[in-house]
Amino acid sequence: MKKNFFLIIVALAGFLFCGAQEKRALLIGIDTYTPPDEYEPSSTVGRTEFMDLAGCVNDARSMQSIITSRFKFSTDKIDTLFNTDATRDAILKQINALLEKSKPGDIAFLYYAGHGSQIRNSSSKEADKKDETMVPSNTWKQGVQDIRDKELAKLYNKFIDKGVKLTVIFDCCHSGSLSRGPQDANPPKFRYIAESNYDAKDPSQPTPPETRKEGTFLIMSAAQDNEYAQEQRDENGDSHGAFTIAFTEALNQQGPNASALNLFTAIRAILKSNGKKQEPVLGGSEQRQQQTLFGLAKGTIPDKSMVVISGVRSDGTVEIQGGFALGLNKDNELVKFNGKDTLVKVKVDNVISINKSIASVVKGSVSDLKAGEFLEVTNWVSPGNPPLKIYIPASTMTYDQVINLVNLNSELKQSGKIRWINDLEKDDPWISLYYHNDKCYHNIDGTGTKELTNVSAASILQLCKKDSTLYFELPPSKDLSAAIREKLKTNGNIELVNNAGEAYYVLFGTVSKDGKPSYGLRRTQTSARDSLGSMPLRTDNFIQMSNSPDAYTFIADSVYEYAMRLFKVRAWLQLTGPKKNKNDFPFHLELINDATGKQVDNKGSRVGDNITLYIAADNIVSGKTFNPGTVASKYVYVFTQNKFGKMQLLYPRVELGSIDNKFPQKDNEKIKTKVELVSYEVEEPVGTDNIFLLATDEPIATYAMLFNQDGVMTDGMRGPADMKKSALDDILNIGAPATRDIKPKTPANWVLYRLPVVSRH
Repeated sequence: MKKNFFLIIVALAGFLFCGAQEKRALLIGIDTYTPPDEYEPSSTVGRTEFMDLAGCVNDARSMQSIITSRFKFSTDKIDTLFNTDATRDAILKQINALLEKSKPGDIAFLYYAGHGSQIRNSSSKEADKKDETMVPSNTWKQGVQDIRDKELAKLYNKFIDKGVKLTVIFDCCHSGSLSRGPQDANPPKFRYIAESNYDAKDPSQPTPPETRKEGTFLIMSAAQDNEYAQEQRDENGDSHGAFTIAFTEALNQQGPNASALNLFTAIRAILKSNGKKQEPVLGGSEQRQQQTLFGLAKGTIPDKSMVVISGVRSDGTVEIQGGFALGLNKDNELVKFNGKDTLVKVKVDNVISINKSIASVVKGSVSDLKAGEFLEVTNWVSPGNPPLKIYIPASTMTYDQVINLVNLNSELKQSGKIRWINDLEKDDPWISLYYHNDKCYHNIDGTGTKELTNVSAASILQLCKKDSTLYFELPPSKDLSAAIREKLKTNGNIELVNNAGEAYYVLFGTVSKDGKPSYGLRRTQTSARDSLGSMPLRTDNFIQMSNSPDAYTFIADSVYEYAMRLFKVRAWLQLTGPKKNKNDFPFHLELINDATGKQVDNKGSRVGDNITLYIAADNIVSGKTFNPGTVASKYVYVFTQNKFGKMQLLYPRVELGSIDNKFPQKDNEKIKTKVELVSYEVEEPVGTDNIFLLATDEPIATYAMLFNQDGVMTDGMRGPADMKKSALDDILNIGAPATRDIKPKTPANWVLYRLPVVSRH
């Protein structure tokens, strides 16, 4: 009896404890690093160069909007440190305050956007004798050191010791190495600052919190420790971290109940689709990665956005604290409910910024709205497909000058001193040469760009070592650049930008096997290490056979078609569907390895593996299988996109039509909870395939054509006779030629799931 009584008390205590769980956050954003006017350099200052950033405070405010609206953090439990307030002492004081306020079982969140760097640690047992650091705003001040990773690890461990679930997101660099490939002459801002000259002299080796057996710690970082984390402008022209932009879009795709691993996978795919080389990092136990972002039980956070009212303006319009960060768009409707009835409904007139919109009352009285109240987003509005940003280099070169560079390429190849590289996907060159504004630049071993004033075989070979790998990128001629620009600007799905750093893809040139100039599109930042990414690193090259108008037209038409294929690939990766209750279509995709009988995990599969794809019913929070018979039937279409952008329909078979693809399915009047869709063998190319499940209320008559598309990489070089025209049909407005003043309506009666699958050798 005593034992049973004790168990009852424990269970009751656990219930009360869970009910008292609180969520707290500390958000840090630092754009301002420049010393005051009276600053004088001193030997007691850790560094002498200070570069301001542009998007860090924007990022922190975006995160504040997201965790308030999507994860129900209370505004009075969110602390912020922006710009000059974020000193070393203030940051450490606030982290310790977060620790002190948090109780066992609580949720804590630390977000930082700003510079990352390194500091010497002569007592470290690490080979490089350096610690990675967070850079406070007063780094210019005498005696102010960075906040080192070892200091932070000790603090993180205290959260774990206390029984607090801690999630950390860093949008910064911790080191900095440039790509060996071509670099933009005016690159975007990087969140890395030169290392401090202090010596930490700290021999301690705190336990990495992500390895703790408690499994209550999770960390996401924007880039690996040998990469830059970049800034990027959003669709409204505001600066942000590229990682935080991808995070925001991924969360709008996945919803707050997504696992941290699924959210991270989507972040990586979107980051790559935005043309960024940086590799984000996820740390935490396998169990923690399968939980939601903040470790909250799946299903406990409703998948809806609650947006707070800032105030009512003099003209009767309503200002709300929600914008691009929450995925709001013009015509979104928000409601204040009175019980189950609508008291007031407003419609968004204009999305002003990351966390601000203006709306008009369309039902009820504006006098019933007050600042601080929450409105619920009640409808879905298509955001439109973000345009594919492409950079076409400006040029004044003639065709003959380009041919001279082709001949220079041949001379370099025949020298015997260097090893030629034509494909940045396969190798990272030791030296690369490229043109910008008709000037030649070189990048040696990732050390950065320098102008080459004497462009000759002798001067280039003098820069090389024996057997150096060399990549030479041809510029377009003036006429070719103009022809491609004229063709691409006819489609609103493509945006031509004037800075390569803002582009997702750039036009590049190389030399074909028979010594002709050829051109295609490559990702802005291309590296062999990105070969497992979701977006194609480059397209085929198209050979310019002559200086004739037909040759220019062929190249322009080819680049246009392949740009539209890239747009379609990217649009599917970034597509955010209507916000719906999961039980509207409670199914998911499962990949099973036939040999092991186990589900393919995030490590992926290998070429030659036999795989079977299933559609399976979800499990609800209680652990019982959800009854699919209680949901409305939908037509299911499953297709895949590989790393080269090739789309292939997997289910249903083309010849069967939309007959047997209705779910849920029955067998002798019993609902099937698992249905085999297709079996296949994993083949080349290795990389990340994305398998999509599209469920619609109405059948799609042209599905066989819509979900099959040639990729952007075949044999690598294509001439005029090789080109095939394939229709890029419109599905959910993806791939259709667009103008900039027409925004077609998109149906809201569909559900989209995406399953990324890595394949390796």
